[in-house]
Amino acid sequence: MSAVPARSFGRRDVLFGIAACICVVLTHAIAYLTHEYAHSFTAWALGWMAHPLAIDYGPPTLYNIIFLGDVSDNVNYAPILASGHGLAVVTIALAGVLVGNVALYYVLSLVARTRPVMTRPALLAAIYSLALMCAGNMWGYVPIRGFTTHADIAIAASGLQLQTWVVGLCLLPLSLHVVWHLLFRFLPRCLDLATAGSDARLVLIITMTGYWLFVFYGGEGTSGDYGLVSQLLSITSKYFLFPLSVAYLIARHYSARPLDR
Repeated sequence: MSAVPARSFGRRDVLFGIAACICVVLTHAIAYLTHEYAHSFTAWALGWMAHPLAIDYGPPTLYNIIFLGDVSDNVNYAPILASGHGLAVVTIALAGVLVGNVALYYVLSLVARTRPVMTRPALLAAIYSLALMCAGNMWGYVPIRGFTTHADIAIAASGLQLQTWVVGLCLLPLSLHVVWHLLFRFLPRCLDLATAGSDARLVLIITMTGYWLFVFYGGEGTSGDYGLVSQLLSITSKYFLFPLSVAYLIARHYSARPLDR
C-alpha cells in the first residue's frame, strides 16, 4: 500500500497563501473589535458609558491600523468599583472575552457546519480564521494573563474582591475547551475541505493556526509586563506549544489519510 500522492505546489497555492495572510489580518481586526465593543456595549447597557461606540481607537499609526494594538474599550472602571457596583465591573470586564470572543467562537463553529458553508471552502476558511482569532483571544487572557495584576481578568477579580488567579482558574476549563475544540474539531473540518489535496495549504493552515494561537496571542506575557507567571506561560506557549502542536497536527492529519490499495 502507498499513501495517496498529494498535489504538487503551484500558482494556486501561492495565491491561496496570499489570500490566507490577508484574511487572518482582517479577521484579527474583527475579533479585536468584537472584544472591545462587547466591553463598551455592556458598559453602555448598564449605564456606565455614554456611547457604546466611543472606544479609544488610538493613533493612526501603521501598526495600529493593521493590528489595532492601541485600541482599547475606554471604559472607566474606577468610579464603577468605587461606587460599590462590583458585579457591573465583573460583567463589563468579562464581556470582552466571554461574549465578544468565546460566544462568537461557538456561534461560528455551528455556522461552519451548515451546508451553505460546508460547500464553499473559501467561506469556511474565512469563518475558521475568525474562529481562530476568537480562540486566540481567549488563550491570550486565560491562562496567559489570568494570573497577573492588570488586564480584564484582574479587573473582574477586583469586582469580586478575589485574587486574579482564582478567576483565572475558574475560566481555565472554558479556555482549554475552546482550544481543544478548535484544534481537534474545527481545524480538521477546515483542512478536509480547504486544502484540496495540497500539502502546501495543509502546512500553511496548520502553521498559521499554531502561530496565531500560541505565539501571537500566547506571547502576550513574554515581555514580563504581566508578571513572572504570565511570562513563563508565554514562553511555554511560544517556544514549546507552537512547534509541538504544528508537528503533531501535521502528523495526525497525514496518519488519518486514506491509503491506496
